[in-house]
Order: sequence, then structure tokens, then C-alpha cells
Amino acid sequence: MVPERTDTDEFKAQAAEFAAKLGDQKRVLVTTHISPDGDAVASMLSASEILRQLDSDAICCLPDRVPRRYDFLPGADRIIETADLNDKDWDRILVVDSGNLSRIGDLANRISPETPLVNVDHHIDNERFGELNVVYPEAASTTEILFDLIQTLHLSIPDNLATLIYAGLFTDTGGFRFPNTTERTFSIAARMVRHGANPNDIAEAVYASNSPTSMRLLGKALSSLELTENGCLATMTVEQDNSAEEMEDLADYGLAIKGVRAAALFRLEGESVRVSLRGRGTVDVSRVARRFGGGGHTKAAGFTIKGDYDKLRSQVIAALNEEIGR
Repeated sequence: MVPERTDTDEFKAQAAEFAAKLGDQKRVLVTTHISPDGDAVASMLSASEILRQLDSDAICCLPDRVPRRYDFLPGADRIIETADLNDKDWDRILVVDSGNLSRIGDLANRISPETPLVNVDHHIDNERFGELNVVYPEAASTTEILFDLIQTLHLSIPDNLATLIYAGLFTDTGGFRFPNTTERTFSIAARMVRHGANPNDIAEAVYASNSPTSMRLLGKALSSLELTENGCLATMTVEQDNSAEEMEDLADYGLAIKGVRAAALFRLEGESVRVSLRGRGTVDVSRVARRFGGGGHTKAAGFTIKGDYDKLRSQVIAALNEEIGR
């Protein structure tokens, strides 16, 4: 029987080092990746609460604004954007749910290499860029790893923290639908419900609080749907401005078609193209994303790139077709 992560000597040592490096600090900067998803925001806020219990003062900073559908998360109103961050001198840096340092955006250029940095993540392609790297790709979410740190360090789980941990699990498993959902996922989720997380409220906020604009965006995406590779590959394209916020699972719709093994959503944002990839079965879309400077998980990955859309689309389709044919 495989031991619990929290029972291993390696994890116990990492938890102790985590507390030693980040505890009793006056200025800890906590951040995550650009275009943050639910696990990224929930992990950042969870980490802030953990640091509070370790007698440290934390500032949560995002490269972008908090997506409106995550406004309900406890502490979301205290998150500041990189552009509004005045301080540069930090005692410690904590980066959560980011596979590499460049994924935190412009903030990476403002971090002194002398500042101790801790990296907590579950991406399979994480580059271990911290002095301490608490990285477990088998975890369903980064909040799962943070839960393990809480357990090992004997910290408390108030209802706000329970909500955050549950939200990270819920969103990164696609509402407990993705292959990374395990018995342990449900076990932790059940414990968070006992600590005060409300599954209905969280599900409503994430999946049933869309604006009319986001629903119209879904319509545009579906109207652009194309199937290639004998129905194994689905692509969609939308033009998007900063005022339009998409649905949580917009990129997943292409994969909802029977027989589709990979899907790509192209978002045209000015001179940039943001691409979200989804895979099923043996298809590993993270391999495709890394070709274009991105990353992610085997079944959900992405990247942002500048260039000609038509040329990029052809390149991505070719790469996905190659992955499907493996």
C-alpha cells in the first residue's frame, strides 16, 4: 500500500523547512500564474491563511485582476494587481501553482535573486525554481498539497480555509470529472465540507454565475467549431477583449463531443493569441503546449504567443494531430 504523502519522511522534512523559511516573517509576497484559474487563486489565498497561522504577514499579488467568478473566495478582495504593487523588498517569496517563474508575468523581473523563494505546485513540468520545491504532480490540485502542509504542521482549518481548499480541488478536477480525481480527492473534499465548505455555493459560483456577455461568447465559440482528423480534433476560435469574461469551462466544450480526443480554443486578444488545449485518453496536451513556450497538465494545458493567427493555428493543429497519432 502506498503511504500517505504526509506519512513520508520527505514530506515531513519539506513541511518543516516550509515553516522555517516562511514562518515569523513580516513581508511575504504570495503570487501565482498569469490568467489564474480557480486552483491558482484558491491556492494563493490558502497560502496566505497558512502564513497568518505561522505568524507571518502576507500580500497576495496577481499579474491580472481576479476573475469575477472567483470573487466569492474568502480574501479575494485583498488581492492586489502587479501594477499596484509598490514594494520591492520582500523577506520571502511564495509562488503557488506555477510551473515556472516566467508564468508569474512581469513580477518575475521585480524579484531579487537574493530573496528566498518557495515553490508549491503540482504541474508535471514544474522547473523546481525555488530554494524549497514542494512539488507533487500526482496531487489533484495545489490546494491538496497545501492541505497536506496544514495537516503536517498541525494548523487549524477554519471555514474560510476549508472553502478555499475545496474550491481548488473542485475547479482543477473540472467539478470532480477529470482523470486526476481520486478517492483521496473526495476524502479531502469531504473533510472540507465538515470544516464548513458549502459544495452547492461553490459549484453555483464557479459554474452557474455567468454573465450574459460570457454566454454570448460561448455562442460565438460554438459557432466557430470545426472537427478535423476524422472527428478526433475539435477547434474553436473567439475574439476577446478585456471586458468579456468567459465561462469557467469554455475550453472544455470541444472535448464534450463523442469521439474527440483533443480540443483547442484560440482566443484572439489584440496582437496575442491565447490557446487552451484539452486532451482525452492517452493524448498529452502538455507536450504540445511546451512546444510553444507554455505548459500545464497532461489533459489541460495552454500558452500565449504573438504572431499570425492562421499560421499558428495550422502549427497547433499539426502538433495535436501528431500527438493524437502517438
